[in-house]
Amino acid sequence: MQTNITASLVRDHILRNPLLVDYLSRNLINIQSLARELLPLIQQENKKATLESIAVAIQRLDLRSPHLLTEQLKTIINNVQILMRTDVCLFCLEKGTIIDSRQFGKDDIFYINQGANEVTVIVDRKNKSLIHGQILLQKDNLALISLKDTLIKSSTNYRVTPGFVHMFLSNISKEGINVEDIISTYSQVTFVIEEKYLSAVFKICQDVKELKFL
Repeated sequence: MQTNITASLVRDHILRNPLLVDYLSRNLINIQSLARELLPLIQQENKKATLESIAVAIQRLDLRSPHLLTEQLKTIINNVQILMRTDVCLFCLEKGTIIDSRQFGKDDIFYINQGANEVTVIVDRKNKSLIHGQILLQKDNLALISLKDTLIKSSTNYRVTPGFVHMFLSNISKEGINVEDIISTYSQVTFVIEEKYLSAVFKICQDVKELKFL
């Protein structure tokens, strides 16, 4: 009985950290070291838990199974809408650049993000002539993959769900595909990628949505 309690507690603690689940599934974490870290936390709820019982519980976890996702995360992922755009350009400009957003149409791509010393602007290729200023970096032939949360108006949405972005990014990175930029808005997360990877990234995101793990 004590073993079952320990296993349940270990499972719950690991489930709260999707990054930990990912690293464990790829054998990137020493189980004994993790067990030592979890020991004081598990003993708060089960004083009879031991280092050995925790280590055994970690080893027995089926880390490739969708049941290791929280129900909240599964619900959000299942209800994601995947959108794509092509013919995108990225500019990194010196800080102080002024861009008039009124020049862009309602359906045009126009994302802007300001850092400490530079400004990143992402636009449609057709509007690249509207970008002026000292260009530090320019990338053409890019595409956007957007994950739109259709449950954003409910109390349980992607903005309050740990692990949502990681589920997609980790599977993209496993395929050796670089994400040029990440854009977050009220209802969606957008990955900026090279256009040549668009089909592959769409397939990865679709597999995650259907709980098929790479």
